[in-house]
Amino acid sequence: MMNPFQSPMPSRGSFLPHDYIEARTETRANILMLTLFAIAMGGVVAAFFVTNRHWQHLRQQQEAVSADYAAEGKKIEQLKSLENQRASMMEKAEITAALVEKLPRWAVLGELSLRMPTSMRLDQFTIKSTRQMPPAPPPTTGPAPQSLVKNLADKVKDTKKEPEKPKVTVPRFDYAVTIAGTAAENNDIADFLSSVRQSPAFEKVELQFIKDGKENGKDMRKFEVTAGLRQSVSTSELSNSLQDLMAQRMTLLNKKKAEDAQKAKQMADDAAMAAAAASANTEENNR
Repeated sequence: MMNPFQSPMPSRGSFLPHDYIEARTETRANILMLTLFAIAMGGVVAAFFVTNRHWQHLRQQQEAVSADYAAEGKKIEQLKSLENQRASMMEKAEITAALVEKLPRWAVLGELSLRMPTSMRLDQFTIKSTRQMPPAPPPTTGPAPQSLVKNLADKVKDTKKEPEKPKVTVPRFDYAVTIAGTAAENNDIADFLSSVRQSPAFEKVELQFIKDGKENGKDMRKFEVTAGLRQSVSTSELSNSLQDLMAQRMTLLNKKKAEDAQKAKQMADDAAMAAAAASANTEENNR
């Protein structure tokens, strides 16, 4: 290969040997080529170190992002676990709340007894509960046709999955009340029926029958009333109703007590007057 730094012919004014000139030119060319090669290799090495440093920085960033991702993944798993625990606790709380009586039985008996006239008697009180059936799930359509390989893969995945626990449905009940009693007049039954319909504890109040009967030679009325218990009644509403009924009953009892006291006083006065008149008649007869 021809040296590009070699002169095609020696200079006419030079007395140096031609071989010497060619060797010096070759030496200069080699030095220049080695210098360029060293510069190129230095650039390659520098580029390698710079690139390696950049890749190390990127690797550190990737490791930091992976560590942050793993930490956030753990937090997400903890959050999911807490959400599952919360859902389980809420389900247990709903079941417990459903088993607890929202309308106390003593409040129901208080509503009935305080709304009855004083001349009426409660013979029978029955509560019957009926569980509400949950709605049927919607019908599911058949799956689309799939390939045999995909079906086998799905079967393998299904075998690895843990079987799901059956979900416990919250029990809900409807309560029906049957009230049987005895009254002296039909007006007492009508007043009792109207009062029960105004109660916050009952709904769908219906009179089933009234039958005539006798007790100790007196004409009496046998009746039966059916109703349902309200499950959405508030505690304050029920408390206010019972307090009003207690105040009305106390007022009625005080009034009746005053009337009985006045009648007793009148009877005592009449007896005293009768005794005085009999004593006067006895003295007059003795004379």
